Amino acid sequence: MPHLHVALVTERPEACLIPLLQLRPQRVVLVAGRLKQQAAERLQILLQHELPANTEIHRWDEMPERDPQRIGDFATHLARWLSQQQQDDPELTVTYDLADSDKLTALLFQQAMSHCKADWLYVDNRAGALYRMGPGLNTSTLAAVAIEPVLDIDLFLQANGRKRIKALSDNPAWRSAVERHRALTHYLGHQADKLAWLLSELNERVHGPQGALVTTDPAKGPHLAPSRCQQLLSRAPHFPCTDALNELNDAGMLEWSSAAPQRVSFSSLAGALYLGGGWLTEYVWLCAQEVGLHQACCGAHVLDLSGNHNGEPVVSDCLAVHHNQLLFIECLTTRPGPDACLEQGLKRLHDMLDHSAGLASTRLLLACGEFDRARQHLTELQHSQGLRVAVIECGELKRLPSYLRHWMETGNWPQP
Repeated sequence: MPHLHVALVTERPEACLIPLLQLRPQRVVLVAGRLKQQAAERLQILLQHELPANTEIHRWDEMPERDPQRIGDFATHLARWLSQQQQDDPELTVTYDLADSDKLTALLFQQAMSHCKADWLYVDNRAGALYRMGPGLNTSTLAAVAIEPVLDIDLFLQANGRKRIKALSDNPAWRSAVERHRALTHYLGHQADKLAWLLSELNERVHGPQGALVTTDPAKGPHLAPSRCQQLLSRAPHFPCTDALNELNDAGMLEWSSAAPQRVSFSSLAGALYLGGGWLTEYVWLCAQEVGLHQACCGAHVLDLSGNHNGEPVVSDCLAVHHNQLLFIECLTTRPGPDACLEQGLKRLHDMLDHSAGLASTRLLLACGEFDRARQHLTELQHSQGLRVAVIECGELKRLPSYLRHWMETGNWPQP
C-alpha cells in the first residue's frame, strides 16, 4: 500500500528523519518555513541517498512564520492537496509528523488535517516509541511501535549542516594500538585523581611552550623536536606517581628511572601523543566499547557545510550515537596547578558550546587535573554559570562506564 509522509522541518532537523528512515514511505513532503529552507534542502539530498531511488520527494518550503492566520491557511491548503492525492489513489495512506514544532503551529496543523484522512505521528525518543493516531485524533486508534536506531553519527551531523571528514578511530592501526594499551589506559583512568599532578605535568612537557612536540607544518601534524625530547618535571615525583612512571616506562611510553626522578625522555611520537592527553581519549573509546554504545568515533574532524569556520575544522575527541541521540565528548588534561585547571576548564566549556551549537546533544567534558586543590571545583562553576555541559573531574573517571549506561537507558546524563 503506497504511503505518503509529511514532515515538518524544525529546529531539530534530525528528529524528522527517524520516522522517514524507519517507515521508508514511497512519497515524502518536507514542509519548512523560510528560515528552514536550507535544512529542508539538506534533508532532501540526504533522503535521496538513504531512501530507494524511486522515492518521490517534494518540498513545501514557503510556510509562513509567526502569523497564525497565514500558517493556518497554508496548512489547510496542504491538507486539501493531500486529500486530492488520496482521491487520485484511494489506497494511499498519509501520515504527518510535526516533530518539535511550537504548540500553536501544531494545533493549526492538526486542525487543518481534519480536511484529509491523515494519521498523526509522534516520536517520543525518551519512551523509545513512535505513536500513530488515526484521523480525528481518536484515542481508540492510538498505536505504538518501538523506535529503531536509524540515525548514525554522519546522518545526525549532515542533517544539521555538518560533515565528518575523518576520525582517528577510522584507522584500524589506531584501534589496535588502543587495545594494546587497554590495561595501562584503564590504570590511568581509575587512578587519575591520585595521578592528577603527574598527568598534568606530562601534558605540559609534551604540549607546553618548551614541550617535546612541535608543529611546523599543520598539514603533517606534530612531530618530536630532537632537542626537547628530554624534559624535567617541576619537582621530584613521589608514590603513587613513581609507580605510574615505572608502568609508563615498562610500556615504552617514556623513559624514566628512579636514579634521576625528575627527568623524563620521550623517545616516540606515539608515546608523546598518548601522554599528552591521548590516553584520556582512548579511555573514552574503551568505555564506549565496553558498554556497547551503538556507534562512537574519536578524533573526528567536523566541517561546517555552509562553508563558515572551516579554516580550522572542529576536532571532537569523541562523538557517539545511541538510539538516535548524540553524545558530544571533549577531553581535557590541564596544565599543572589548580588555577590553570579552572582557567582551561572554563575555556573548554565555552568552546564546547560554540563547537556543538545547533546540535541537540548531550555535552560532556572529561577534565583531568588538580581540581581538588582549587578553591572551587569546575563542576561548581559549570552549575553557577548555567553552562549546559556535564562535567566529570578526574575522581569520577572510574565511573564513566556506569554513567554511559545510565545515559543509554534514559537519554539523560546522571546528576552528580
